[in-house]
Amino acid sequence: MSDASRFFRTDLAAERRRADLSLPGTDYREESEGRFTVTRIKVGDAVSARAIGKPIGKYLTVAFPALEEVTEEERGKLLAILVREIRSTLPRTPAGRTPTVLIAGLGNRAIVSDAVGPETVGRITATSHLSEGDPALFRSLGCHAVATVAPGVLADTGMESSEILFGVCRSLRPDYVLAIDSLAARSAERLMTTVQISDAGIRPGSGIGNVRRAIDRPSLGIPVISIGVPTVVEAATLVSDALSRAGLPEEDCAAFCDPRDRFFVTPKDVDLSVRRISRLLADALSSLFSLPQEEK
Repeated sequence: MSDASRFFRTDLAAERRRADLSLPGTDYREESEGRFTVTRIKVGDAVSARAIGKPIGKYLTVAFPALEEVTEEERGKLLAILVREIRSTLPRTPAGRTPTVLIAGLGNRAIVSDAVGPETVGRITATSHLSEGDPALFRSLGCHAVATVAPGVLADTGMESSEILFGVCRSLRPDYVLAIDSLAARSAERLMTTVQISDAGIRPGSGIGNVRRAIDRPSLGIPVISIGVPTVVEAATLVSDALSRAGLPEEDCAAFCDPRDRFFVTPKDVDLSVRRISRLLADALSSLFSLPQEEK
């Protein structure tokens, strides 16, 4: 990774790992499954965490073509991959006990590029209330006890998302939290075509420099699995890449990375793309927890 590349922001561990493969605490593996690519990165110690700029934990990245180009058969395979990779990060619960899961849709529903979280949880069937309210129906469904929440953003609620989720967790007492959020990418090719799954939690807004309080195990007291989709890329990245293709040395492109001039861009069809990716995530989670499907 060049010095210039470090100026560009990204939430994806897969875009930060290239210079750090030699670190003893870093494990990197990549495999292809048809037109899909699964990248597994493990950040094992504090030295690797500082070098990569990500907390200690596992980072699984599933990359795929634009969803409008994916066939129905391929979509089924992609769903199976997502279910498998998300399941691999979930903590184990005692045998014979149905776990309670809180799925949190982070982000601002009013800003389309930040609405992946709220849009996804809006498509998921909540069932946790049935476990006590209608035990017979709950048993007949044979699913996990799932609760959903979209905590909004600080400017609207006056509260950090982590504070709201902490209060919800104290009342609901879930076994773990799944936090879904929009991310920033280094490459425009990653937009809407990548899902990152991590057991290290999430720090909302970190990719665009608007860092909020972390939502992770230390802050909530229970495991937090994050699921993120890149929806924006830094404008300076696009300029730098274009100039690099034109033959300008990448080191000279650092001039476009003044921290006072941070602009982020998103595709023109972001509304359709967010709708597609949100339905994909909702379908994967519904399948994972065997939830009844709703048409939304």
